[in-house]
Amino acid sequence: MKRPFTAYQGDEPYVFVCYAHENADAVYPQIQRLHEGGVRIWYDEGISPGTRWSEELARALGKASLVLFFCTPESIKSQHCQDEVNFALDEKRPLLVIQDGAVELPPGLRLRLGSQQSILKHELTGPQFEVKLANAISRHVVTGTPAVPASQTRTKSPAPRRRGTVLAVGVIVAGLATATMVWLTHRAPPLNDNPLADAHFSRFTDFDGNELNAAISRDGKFVAFIADRDGPLHVWLSQVGTGRFVDLMRGSDDQAVPGMGTPNIGFSADGSEIWLGGQPEGTRLRVMPLMGGPLRAFLGERVISVAWSPDGARLVYHTRDAGDPLFVADGNGANPRQILVSEPGEHNHFPIWSTDGNWIYFVHGNLGAMALYRIAVSGGAPERLTQHDRDVSYPTPIDARTVLYVNRAEDGSGPWLWALDVEHGTTHQLNLGLDRYVSLSASADGRRLVATLVNWTSTLWSVPILDRVAEERDAKAFPVSTASAQTPRFGGATLFYVSSRGTGDTLWRSEEGQEPVEVWKGPEGALADAPAVSPDGRQAVVVITTQGKRRLNLISIDGAQQQTLAEGIDVRGTSSWSPDAKWIVTGGSDAKGPGLFKIPIDGGPPIRLVTGQAVAPEWAPDGSMIVYVGQLVGFHVQRQAVRPDGSAVPLSSGVTAIGGAPIRFMPNGKGLVYMRGPEFWLLDLVTDEARQLARLSDPAVTQTFDITRDGKQIVFDRLHYQTDLVLIERPKS
Repeated sequence: MKRPFTAYQGDEPYVFVCYAHENADAVYPQIQRLHEGGVRIWYDEGISPGTRWSEELARALGKASLVLFFCTPESIKSQHCQDEVNFALDEKRPLLVIQDGAVELPPGLRLRLGSQQSILKHELTGPQFEVKLANAISRHVVTGTPAVPASQTRTKSPAPRRRGTVLAVGVIVAGLATATMVWLTHRAPPLNDNPLADAHFSRFTDFDGNELNAAISRDGKFVAFIADRDGPLHVWLSQVGTGRFVDLMRGSDDQAVPGMGTPNIGFSADGSEIWLGGQPEGTRLRVMPLMGGPLRAFLGERVISVAWSPDGARLVYHTRDAGDPLFVADGNGANPRQILVSEPGEHNHFPIWSTDGNWIYFVHGNLGAMALYRIAVSGGAPERLTQHDRDVSYPTPIDARTVLYVNRAEDGSGPWLWALDVEHGTTHQLNLGLDRYVSLSASADGRRLVATLVNWTSTLWSVPILDRVAEERDAKAFPVSTASAQTPRFGGATLFYVSSRGTGDTLWRSEEGQEPVEVWKGPEGALADAPAVSPDGRQAVVVITTQGKRRLNLISIDGAQQQTLAEGIDVRGTSSWSPDAKWIVTGGSDAKGPGLFKIPIDGGPPIRLVTGQAVAPEWAPDGSMIVYVGQLVGFHVQRQAVRPDGSAVPLSSGVTAIGGAPIRFMPNGKGLVYMRGPEFWLLDLVTDEARQLARLSDPAVTQTFDITRDGKQIVFDRLHYQTDLVLIERPKS
């Protein structure tokens, strides 16, 4: 990679940069920003041809006012970096460690760096990191590090320092500190107010059915959305202010599909066409004329969603290939250039341009923990902007410094609208009453927005397992007395479920013939996933969010006893008990990355069973294996399995084909019940044959289910959604 600037050569205070060449793509943009801010930088570009490498490095290190060490897995293995760090410490040079991500230091290096100042870049937003780095550099320079190597100050007759040199250094140091303060104090104040406080909210739609994934044209004149107003899901269009709605797919056998984790509808740059995303698998991204007409394919076969730059000259899109690569291309899709690809199993969704056209905002991470990032249009290292532990969605820039987005609160409530102050790296939830939103889109000037408002109810139902396919008429409401109920789980004959009361979620238990009893409610009511109940029903584990991390809490059946398990694991997804009730298995991440973990309930250390993405484990009733969901590539996953000792178990094609749908073992362990859309199926693990158990016609969404202990009933939740569109109009500045 081309070096970004000429290294400083001179006697004035400068910063020496120690890094591994493998990390140049990430390091160069950071030192470039420092260089542009007036900080003198020496890095290995400053070694003149023909000089001895070691002598040149020693001379540059010995005269440095500060050594900046980019601590990465590559740099700690580099002998050059280790030599530079050790020499700097021996020469008593101030050392500032920049660490980005988990790095396991060798014992010797850990001992030497233990007392040095460090900045954990991965725990900060981009602006927070830059401010902290600027402050640290200013503080080190102000302390007045001598320009004479420490080894020379230990000679018997040190030469006296010239007063003029000291004064010159002092003036330069003071100037650098002043420049830093000017930069900090002349930025706009933090965005503490609500950018929608003075906006006018009005219902845009209010008819039967659901309206989803609304997008507004760049000029703010048209709104396109997916709705089932006349039955099938079609693309609808309305001109703002007319109250008239047009089904653009009337008479067509084609249907529109709501976006799953990324937008699935939008406008072209000039507003003359509407695009439909490449979801689900096998569907191409297509465009249609604004006023309706035939759909035609646009971009590649595996493209999912697209967004145009402010001037319409370029576009960004991502595909369903492994690592969700992001591409920037000409406005017509020609000359695509990949700017980012992540590790398999990680995702990059919702790409959208900044208002100045210099950045691409996008949502990155693992499902269930997606944060907002940005990346320069030219590529480079992505920059994390939010620290939420949930799924950020629909980032929507409304001006140069403000990005609105959709996210749940830490207590699990919402989803709500949030605002990011890009310049200061701060986020806050917007105070808009109790309205919940699931999508957001804005015009080019940020003055007119359209949002999808959602309300829902959740109830429990049951359907019998019969010799025939059960129908809707066979389904019955499962009686509980709480206002809402979802995520059912059985422990013996006792049913546990989650109920929401507006202030958060609570865990309840219900036994036949008795009133439900509230078992657990955390300090903030934060239940992140479905509970896991022990086979005898005496204990349960719930996932709660504390300081941005998801932790397992073990509770007794009466809620009186609580214990946090495996605090070093950030839990992902649901958990499962071993048949002997001595272990919990869960997906999550520790200091070494994601994996599947077996956790003893007696408080002992967890045992890693699998390395890599692994969620939603189910422990077989006979204890022989644990079936889990592996990496998600595009929209496809395969079930995998391990034994309790971590050794892999080959699965039949029938099991792997289930994918990521919720599953439960039959109590006898001979079958797996799983969902396929609104249908329940049973896979016989002996014959590897599947048969349909139930075909339900209710349009409600089912999140999860369980099987009664006698194996005769499926108990499941139903979430009935009602969505409408809201038009938000901001006043002129």
